[in-house]
Amino acid sequence: MNQQSVTFQSCGDSMAGQLFLPESPGATPTLIICHGASEFKENYFDLCAFLAMRGITAFAIDMHGHGESAGPRYHVEMRSWIADIRAAIDTLAKYPQVDQQRICAFGLSSGGTAILEAALVEPRLKALIALDPTVRNSLPLHFSLIFRFLLMVGRIKELLTGRGVRIPLAQMAKGMHFAADPDINEQILSRIAKLKPYLPLPGGTQSFFVDTIKRVGDIKIPVLIIWGEQDEVDPVKTGQLLYEALTCTKALEIVSGNGHAGHLDRHREKVFMLTAAWVLQLLGA
Repeated sequence: MNQQSVTFQSCGDSMAGQLFLPESPGATPTLIICHGASEFKENYFDLCAFLAMRGITAFAIDMHGHGESAGPRYHVEMRSWIADIRAAIDTLAKYPQVDQQRICAFGLSSGGTAILEAALVEPRLKALIALDPTVRNSLPLHFSLIFRFLLMVGRIKELLTGRGVRIPLAQMAKGMHFAADPDINEQILSRIAKLKPYLPLPGGTQSFFVDTIKRVGDIKIPVLIIWGEQDEVDPVKTGQLLYEALTCTKALEIVSGNGHAGHLDRHREKVFMLTAAWVLQLLGA
């Protein structure tokens, strides 16, 4: 396996990615890996290595405003994130080992939103794996009302001062379970406390408030949905609704013992195996 740090341009900004190339001879299927809000590509390096060992090239990217990529910090704007995916595909064209006819995408949470939206406009994508994607407002009513109020305050503040509201993620995450495994959840919370990410409003609005589920019926390429049965961020009911809304070739895998962060949780290897199997089944040699 060969790893390479990659920089590329998206919307005029410098983007960062890590490419994992298999030792396999010839061109390989390739998976673009898109993280969720307030996250970064390094959380997916274990998945990338797993895929590369099975003959699949993996390209983990830092989305706009996250990790080592430029852009307003922690903003989640689907227009920019879709552009990031399309720019990543352009970048992969420079690598002979990447089969341009076998490029697919994987995304968690807001990254899952981005790959579903990208599939509606990007014909070079051939398959998707969506891990607990955010496709609708799944917040409980009282949280939804609170966030809509903060969004209104953020818009007013941005209009008056040029800077919106910033809500520390460590404060939002108190009492939340991103992973079902208590030890892994504690690691995630500790990382949040150390890195101090925040939710910018209105810049991070699309972390929660999206209506992607209304458009997924137009997706034509195969979609695998993987959902943690214990997901407390986006309930498993959303995964079932997403599956029903899709009209393409599709599959839904509900992983017992996993929460929202299935790429890090106790059964992450099952997520890895399902992902690799979907790619190889559809786009293998």
